[in-house]
Amino acid sequence: MDALNNGFQEVVGIVADLDASARNLCTALGFEVRHSGAVPDGALALWGLSGRMARETLIGHPDSQRGHIRLIQLDGAPAPRMRDGGQAWDTGGIFDINIRALQNIEPLHQAMGLSGFLSPAPIVDWDFGPLSVREVVENNADGLAIALMQRVAPPLAGYEAIGGNASWVFNSTQVVPDFDAARALYCDALGWKPVQESVQVHEDGKNCMGLPLGLAPGVTARIGIYQSQGQMQGSTEIIAFDCGGHDFSAADVPGRGGGAPGFSGCGGGGVARKGRQAGCAVSNPVEFEWDPHGRVRGISARTRWGARLDALESLSD
Repeated sequence: MDALNNGFQEVVGIVADLDASARNLCTALGFEVRHSGAVPDGALALWGLSGRMARETLIGHPDSQRGHIRLIQLDGAPAPRMRDGGQAWDTGGIFDINIRALQNIEPLHQAMGLSGFLSPAPIVDWDFGPLSVREVVENNADGLAIALMQRVAPPLAGYEAIGGNASWVFNSTQVVPDFDAARALYCDALGWKPVQESVQVHEDGKNCMGLPLGLAPGVTARIGIYQSQGQMQGSTEIIAFDCGGHDFSAADVPGRGGGAPGFSGCGGGGVARKGRQAGCAVSNPVEFEWDPHGRVRGISARTRWGARLDALESLSD
C-alpha cells in the first residue's frame, strides 16, 4: 500500500453510468477491473453523503499497484457535474488527472474519442519547463477530464515494467485562484517538495487547454507540481491563469466528474491538523472497510478552492 509520503494511491470519479464508464475506460486505456461492489457507508460519510447509497468499480493498470481510478455511481438521479460548463482556466475543484502515453499518443487519443471523450484542442507539442511533450486533454459527459501526455525529451524512465500504451494515473491537477496560497498548503503546511515549477506563455498560441489561438499568447500560467518526496508519481499539480474565469470552489458535496486523490497508508490525524491550520475544511475521522485497503481510518480535507484530498490510515496491520 503506497503511503502519503509517496503520493496518492488512487483518484475518485463520480459518474452517471458506472458500468458504461468502467467498460469505456478499460477499453480505451487497457485497464482492468480490480473491485466492484457497494460503496461503504463510511466512505460516503467522509464525503458528506451520509444516508446515500452508491456502487463503485475500481479500475487500474494491470502492471501497477497504484494510480487506480475509483468510479462511483450514486443511487437515484445522477448527481450534477462539479464543474458544469467549466473551461480549463476556471478555478475550483479537481480539473483533471494525468496518464502517460507510453508509446504513441495518437491511437490512445483516438481510443478515448471512441469511448465518448472530446478534446478542447488537438494534440499539442510544447515545452513544459525542461520537458518536451505531446499533450491532449480529454473530457466526457460526466466532466471527468484526463490529460494524456507523451514524453518526447528527455527519454521517459521508470515505466519499463509497464506494458501497453497507457500508464497508471501519475498526477492530478487543480486550477487555483491564488497560486501562492495553494503552494503554501502543499509545501509549507503539508511539507511536500516541488517536483517542478514554471511560468508558461504559449507564444505561438497553440495549447491543449482550449484557449483561443489569438488570445493564448496574452495569457500567463503559473504551474507547480508537488509531492512529498519530490517525485512525479501520485503528484499534485496546481495551475493559476491570469485571465480570470468562472469559479467552482463553492460546491461542498461531491458531484459528477473528477473527485479526490486518495492517499492511503498515512496518518490522517496529521493531515487533518495541518490542513485545518492552512484553512481547509476537514471531516471528522471515520473508520470503515474499503477494498482493497482493508479497514481504514479516513479523513477528507477540502481546500479553500474546493479540491478534496482523502487520507486513509490502515488499521488492518
